[in-house]
Amino acid sequence: MPPIYSKELKTLFIQHAGQLRQTRTSPCEDKCLLGNAVQKVHTLLAEGRVDEALLWLHARNPFPGVTGRVCPHPCEDACNRARHDEAVAIHSLERFAADSGRSAAIRPMPSTGRKVAVIGSGPAGLAAARFAALLGHSVDVYESSPVMGGAPRQVIPDFRLPKDVVDRETAAAIEGDVTVLTNISVGRDILLSDILSRYDACLMAVGLWKERILNIPGKEWLEPAVAWLRRMTLDRESFEGRDVAILGGGGVAFDCAFTARRLKARSVHLICLEDDGCMRAPAEEVRQAREEGIVLHQSLLSRGVSQRDGRFRVEAEQVRSFRFDETGKLHVEPADEPVFALDADCVICASGLMLDDAALAGMDVERTPRGMVKVDDRFRTSVPGLFAAGDMAFGPGLVASAIRSGREAAVSIHRILMGEDKVVEVFIDGEGQVRTASADAAVTPHVVTVEEIMNVDYHEHAPRERQPKRDAVPGVAFHELEGGLSAERSVKEASRCMHCGHCMECGSCVESCPGHILEMGDDGPFVAYPTQCWHCGCCRIACPTGSIAYKFPLTMML
Repeated sequence: MPPIYSKELKTLFIQHAGQLRQTRTSPCEDKCLLGNAVQKVHTLLAEGRVDEALLWLHARNPFPGVTGRVCPHPCEDACNRARHDEAVAIHSLERFAADSGRSAAIRPMPSTGRKVAVIGSGPAGLAAARFAALLGHSVDVYESSPVMGGAPRQVIPDFRLPKDVVDRETAAAIEGDVTVLTNISVGRDILLSDILSRYDACLMAVGLWKERILNIPGKEWLEPAVAWLRRMTLDRESFEGRDVAILGGGGVAFDCAFTARRLKARSVHLICLEDDGCMRAPAEEVRQAREEGIVLHQSLLSRGVSQRDGRFRVEAEQVRSFRFDETGKLHVEPADEPVFALDADCVICASGLMLDDAALAGMDVERTPRGMVKVDDRFRTSVPGLFAAGDMAFGPGLVASAIRSGREAAVSIHRILMGEDKVVEVFIDGEGQVRTASADAAVTPHVVTVEEIMNVDYHEHAPRERQPKRDAVPGVAFHELEGGLSAERSVKEASRCMHCGHCMECGSCVESCPGHILEMGDDGPFVAYPTQCWHCGCCRIACPTGSIAYKFPLTMML
């Protein structure tokens, strides 16, 4: 059997089940929470085609400027290039495309006459609204706040995510037949049952906003973390000369710590259960916290808060180990150590978020053991016509995960409304028109490891391009901490991609073939004389991307 090539996709997919054209792929694409065509984007950026790169990102994600900044990029952790020199700066390239490109307009499908309600305008809700509108449905979004954008707009601090980036991308996401109704709280201003009676389908994507306050003595003195962050986003209250303690070790806790530092707090202490081996915040944030003088007190379980002389004392016990069961209940093994005590002027509790039942008032919706809304594989709840996506269905997660669930929920709703039993692929044709087609049998691509790339030295060693950093100056450092790549540096960085599992049309296989059965065509190398293949493996050895496979058993030509 002659070599089988795995090549980059040419069709711009919003959602697909797998392609015979792409039977192999890279670890970065496999780990991407959004399913982005990472290597295709890098190909376009390396050629300076920024607008096209942005269009490929927008096909899956309306908010690449957001995710290019706040996603912890598990794709980079998996990058094969890290075993060669350094991982490709995938998030920096995503951010560059979002900030520098102008995506071509995507034309929606003809109107279906169906109306869809989306409750919540966070990443999941707006992603669902965007793709439901592109599929031809009329969408109304209900938002309880004065502004849309959810946590990226209201909670994530400016130094991590500037508000103008969120505003730019949320505004673009509601182009088309989408109406956003702000300051309307479902369950208070309008009942969910009324919405269900007026629309063909309703997607709940309200996120998790109800804060879990530790049930400890003195809990009345605790400041809820998300509410505190929302207030500081607007008020910028000065904490000069004050000591701040934060209970928790997740991303919200670290955002509180960084914010307090920038509000001129005299000292900032973070008290958490986790040690360095199991921190819930990304390692770079833990490192940044220590660099900024934030003190981490780890392997501690808060036991109480008391007030004394206008200040607060936090007491905690050392723990040897801990775990959470399937219902989310904490189990700890205490350590035989003295009680830890810390005095502070403000104590912030960042111990997690729960689903607020208010929006579900009057509806008997089945829940999971952790209290989330239970959904099936098509995002349907136990209530007919009601769907759910994002954190309220799957628990606390990343912005990228919420966007993907919103997109997939929109496609699922479309299938159900249109009576499609088969899996549907959604794509954008050469004219920018959204279209659908029944999917072929799903193809799960093989993930290529660096060991499978036999000609890895084809890729010259090159240092990773890093985004310029700005110093964090307490009190004035709400500016973004990292600048973006320049156009020149983005081309250099995108060119470092090894295109693992995808043919990059270098011609090495054609040159190495002793039987001259391979030729280069408009679509890259192809097998011109399949019956003459010797199955010697020279093409596979010469390939710098690991994109060549064979079908076994081989029929050798003797």
